[in-house]
Amino acid sequence: MLDFQRIHRPYQEELSAALERVMHSGQYIGGPESAAFEADLSNYLGAQTIGVANGTDALQVALMALGIGPGDEVIVPAFTYAASAEVIGLLGARAVWCDVDEGTFNLAIDQLSTLHTPQTKAIIVVHLYGRCADVAAVEQALPGVAIVEDTAQAFGAQWTSGPYAGQYAGTVGALGTFSFFPTKSLGGMGDGGAISSRKSDLLARAKRIASHGQSKKYHHQCIGVNSRLDPMQAAVLGVKLKYFNQSIESKKRLASMYLDALSGVDGLILPDIVDGHILHQFTIRILDGKREGLQAFLKEHGIDSMVYYPMGLHQQEAYKHWTPKVSLQVSERLSHEVLSLPIYEAMETEEVKLVVDTIKAFLS
Repeated sequence: MLDFQRIHRPYQEELSAALERVMHSGQYIGGPESAAFEADLSNYLGAQTIGVANGTDALQVALMALGIGPGDEVIVPAFTYAASAEVIGLLGARAVWCDVDEGTFNLAIDQLSTLHTPQTKAIIVVHLYGRCADVAAVEQALPGVAIVEDTAQAFGAQWTSGPYAGQYAGTVGALGTFSFFPTKSLGGMGDGGAISSRKSDLLARAKRIASHGQSKKYHHQCIGVNSRLDPMQAAVLGVKLKYFNQSIESKKRLASMYLDALSGVDGLILPDIVDGHILHQFTIRILDGKREGLQAFLKEHGIDSMVYYPMGLHQQEAYKHWTPKVSLQVSERLSHEVLSLPIYEAMETEEVKLVVDTIKAFLS
């Protein structure tokens, strides 16, 4: 799905120099590279951020900062990665499943009022596949409920209309969380994550929790965890952030090629690409039970593809004890239809054509 060597080739020397700076600095926890990346990230997003070890930690620390614990309910989409629900269970709270919209892949707003109870303390809004969810509509449906934005797949996505026009995903809820896993739109060379908030007191609480519950060394105000962004990853991310907007524009061009070439092909539903969408995944839907056959056919022709995700979280063994309160039929249907195609900034036009021709050959 991704060729990292080709992706990194244009700025390989900068990456090597950044890693050497850390190596020779002797500062392997925190240090100037981590501080510089946090500053650059905050400047890019227009909201203060802190680095943490990974995207899952970011979600857990965010919920801890909101005081989520036993007896609390947190609404979360059933069609997303497990981390979004996993952290709820780790804190002893209950995940309340919400279905998703089949056009946007983001949570179904019309179910939220039904799911809301006096125990609802937060909602995790996932910006799936790189498209901003409708946070403004969530706020209207759940007034007073804290919003945690899971922006693992949507770093750099923006709203282009509505009350948050011009703002980045992950910067408008109570807290925003980010993952810098290598395959993400801004990816490191290992694990990494961040938390953002425009509420300085809330972000300070999150920072304290991520540092063993201390705001001053050896003075622990609360139960915390150990989660910090490695300076090697910070150095890498600092370089890649400079080239980030170029990578997004390249993926938009590739997505347009896919859309033009696959438009009108029977048996496919193409994604609805909107302004501000950063194309973390280019996810099509394969109808009539042909998804597995197409994926195998692509593999035979040397083309990787991925299923994000093969089942709803409510169907996973680990989470079956959280019984759904509403229909999750869209999540269940999508899990049998979605297929993500290769899309990364170093892809060539001929490679996109090969993917398209192979899909057409199978479906014909």
